[in-house]
Amino acid sequence: MTTPEQTPALQAIGRDAARLLSQFSPIILTNRGPFEPKRDGQLVSGAGGLVRALSSLATATKATWVSAARTEIEREFAASGTPLSSDNGADQSFPIFFAPTDPDAYQLHYAVISNPLLWFAHHYLWNIAIEPVVDQDIYRAWFDGYRVVNASIAERALAIARELPRRPLFLSQDYQLYLAPEVIRSAMPEAAMQHFIHVPWPEPRYMKVLPAAMREAIFKGLLSNDIIGLQTSLDVHNFLRCCVELMGLRVAEAEGTVFWGGRLVWVRAYPVSIDVDAMKQLGESSAVRELEAEVAAWRPEMLIVRVDRTDPSKNLIRGFLAFERLLEDHPEYHGRVTLWAFLQPSRQDVDAYRQYVDLVQSTVARINSRFRQENWEPTRLELGEDIYRAVTVYRSYDVLLVNPILDGMNLVAKEGPVVNQRSGVLVLSESAGAHEELGAHGVTINPFDVEITARALHRALQMSPAERELRSQAIKQIVATNDVARWVRHQLEDIRSVTPPMRDRTGPSQAQLTGFASVTKGKALANTPGWLRRALRVTEPAE
Repeated sequence: MTTPEQTPALQAIGRDAARLLSQFSPIILTNRGPFEPKRDGQLVSGAGGLVRALSSLATATKATWVSAARTEIEREFAASGTPLSSDNGADQSFPIFFAPTDPDAYQLHYAVISNPLLWFAHHYLWNIAIEPVVDQDIYRAWFDGYRVVNASIAERALAIARELPRRPLFLSQDYQLYLAPEVIRSAMPEAAMQHFIHVPWPEPRYMKVLPAAMREAIFKGLLSNDIIGLQTSLDVHNFLRCCVELMGLRVAEAEGTVFWGGRLVWVRAYPVSIDVDAMKQLGESSAVRELEAEVAAWRPEMLIVRVDRTDPSKNLIRGFLAFERLLEDHPEYHGRVTLWAFLQPSRQDVDAYRQYVDLVQSTVARINSRFRQENWEPTRLELGEDIYRAVTVYRSYDVLLVNPILDGMNLVAKEGPVVNQRSGVLVLSESAGAHEELGAHGVTINPFDVEITARALHRALQMSPAERELRSQAIKQIVATNDVARWVRHQLEDIRSVTPPMRDRTGPSQAQLTGFASVTKGKALANTPGWLRRALRVTEPAE
C-alpha cells in the first residue's frame, strides 16, 4: 500500500492539523477501517474522499485509528493486539487497531441495529403503519450486538489512549458508534471528544420510532462529547429540539449548546465536502479517457445521469418514473435522450436492500420494454463499483439527477459538477443536505413529486447554453471554496477553541444554570462572562 498523492487540499489538512492539534493525541474511531487487509498482504482502501481526508489527518498528527474487526484477518489482528500499518513508509504511516468482535455480535450490531433500524430512522424510511416491529429480536440485537461492539471499540481506544504522550482527542464517526463516547467519558473524564454524524438528524416525533431506552442511550452517548458535528443547520435544529422534547434538557439554540452533566456540549454544522483537485485528477486519467471513448460510441444526443448506491433513501424508483413521464409527455425526446444510471450495490445482506434492487431492475425493464426503439435504449442501468466509470458518467451528463428522499449531504451533487464537461444542469432534491449550499444554482425538486421532477428534467434539457454555463460555474465555485480541507479546518478550529481545558473545566453546572436562570431573569449580568450570559438564553423543556 502506498500513500495517495497529496493534493493541495490534503496538504492543507496536514498543515491545519499540525497547527491546531499540537496539544492533542488524536484517535479516530470508525465502524470500518480505512484499509481492509488481505491475506496476500495487500490493503484495500475504503471508498470515498472522506477516507482520504481522515487518513491525511491521521498521517499529519500521527493519529491512531480504531475500528471494529469485521473479517477473519481483522479479528486476528484484534486478538494479537498489534496494529496494522497504513503504509510501508514509516514517515507516512499511522497505526490501525481493530477492536475484537464476535461474528454473531457484529452481525447483530450492523445488519439489525445500525442497518436498517438506525439508518431507516435517520432517513424517515420506515412505513410506520407496519414497521418497525420492536420485539425481543431487536432488543437482543441492541444488547448483544450494538452495545457490545460499541463497548469493544471504546475499550480498545481507551487502552491506546492511556499510552499516548498528550491529551487524548477522540474523533468518533457516525451512527454505528453512538454509545462509545459515554464509555470513554466515564473512564477518561478529561479527554477531548468530538463525534461527527454523516446522516441527517430527524425531528423529535420521528425519533420516537426508537424505544425510549434506546434513544436515551443514544443521546447520553452523543452528549458525552464536547462537540457534536452534523451536516446542516436543519440537522442541528432537529438535534437540539430532540434534546428538549425527548430528554427534557435545556438548550441555547442560538449558540448551538446543550447543558448536560454539568458541561456545555456544542452542536455545530460542518457541511462535508470533496477534494476538488483529486476529482479533477481522476477526470483527466487515462482510464477515464478510454471509458469516454466507449461512451461516445453509444451515447445519444443528450444524457440524463445518476450515480448512487442502491439504497432506498436514494429514491431511485421515483427517478425512473419521472423519466417515464418525461417520455410520455415529450415524444420528441424518443431516440434523443437516455437515462444512464450507474448504481453501486449497497448492503445486500439486508433483505430490504436486496428487494429494492429487484424493484429497480424490474422498473427499468418495464420502461425499456415500453419505449425501446431499434437503435435506442431509453434507460441504461449498470450495477457495479468503479470510480473511473463513475467519473466518466459525471463528465458526460447534460442533466445530473440527484433526488434522494433525504440525505445527510450527498456528495454526488458536488462531485459531478466539478468534473462535468458539458455545462450540465443539476436537478436537486430539496431534501438533500447539499441543497443548503447548492440549491440556488440547481433546479429544485420535491423528491416525492414525479410530475414536478419530470418537468424539471424537461426544463434542464431545454435550458439555454448561457444559463447552463452560469449555473454550472456557480456550483463549481461554491464547491471549490467549501472543499474538504475547509470542512476539516472548521472542526479542528472548534476543537481547539471550545474544548474545555484539562483540570479547569470552565462552564456552568446544571445547578448553576438553574439558579442563574431563576434569579437573574430580566437583570443585567455586568460581571458575568460573555459565554455564560449567552448560555443563559435557554429554551425551556416542553411541557
